[in-house]
Amino acid sequence: MRYRTVFAFVVAITAGDAARAELPEGNTGIAARYPGDVAIAEDRRVVFVEDFEAAVLGDVTRRWDEVNDRFGNLALDDDVPAGSGGKRSLAVTHVGGKGDGGHLFRRLEESHETLFARWYVKFDPACAPVHHFGTHLGGYNPPTRWPQPFAGQRPPGDKRFTTGVEPFGKAWRWDFYTYWSRMRSSPPRGQHWGNDFVNDPALKVERGRWICIELMVKMNDPGKRNGEQAFWIDGKLWRAGGQVLSHLGPGFPRGKWVHDSWLPDPDGEPFEGFEWRTTPELGVNNVWTYLYITGAPEGHVSRVWFDHIVLAREYIGPLREARIEY
Repeated sequence: MRYRTVFAFVVAITAGDAARAELPEGNTGIAARYPGDVAIAEDRRVVFVEDFEAAVLGDVTRRWDEVNDRFGNLALDDDVPAGSGGKRSLAVTHVGGKGDGGHLFRRLEESHETLFARWYVKFDPACAPVHHFGTHLGGYNPPTRWPQPFAGQRPPGDKRFTTGVEPFGKAWRWDFYTYWSRMRSSPPRGQHWGNDFVNDPALKVERGRWICIELMVKMNDPGKRNGEQAFWIDGKLWRAGGQVLSHLGPGFPRGKWVHDSWLPDPDGEPFEGFEWRTTPELGVNNVWTYLYITGAPEGHVSRVWFDHIVLAREYIGPLREARIEY
């Protein structure tokens, strides 16, 4: 009986480790089959592509449901990532004292149980600290054609959720910024600001170069906390302290809650998993690409570039260098 118990324990641990290790990394995703992302939109696993390859900005904005370009913040640019098969990116510019940035928002044609979003971003070295930033994935019930952030409020489990990967303020470190039905509140008034989960100062944002970011959201079964999320930077999950910190789900990683921040700790408690929803009608059904800056000095110019946004049902991975035809 003792051996059976030990065997069952080992099997359970092995199964848990397999669940945490099953996410692919590197150039093993959909993008590996499409050098430079050329024709990636034709892959049956791909849901949406925005490569900003257009003659004028209006040709891009027509592909999105809501556009915030109040102060002419959005423009096409010829700065593109290495390996790109295209010649255009989107530059979002903010000038201190003149608005707070710009955005593109799109409702997806259908709701998804698991969705990956990969995009490239480049921050100008002089970019002011970012208040918020996306590409975010979210779900609204019912779906809408405009963002519903409801800042400072915990979302009802039958109405909405949103999550993204952001460069946190003056620290310039990558982390999740997540609103969901069981999110934690912040002192002293108990408001619900987006929760963060990685909290590793070593995960620095490198300004001045193109960075590949990928985000995954896996919905929970209603009534269970078995939802997950993960992010990759340049095709790699983030590891520290013997744990994968950028993949969270039921039982992993270990850590503890301190107000609205999850602090990873190998000796802590297993993460409880995400209850993104309480009803099956809510799924991943929107994408929001934006730049939001509120604390820049008067007249200070900040610029951020976006390119190669791909949404898919499976892991996408970084660009594979485009073939050069002679």
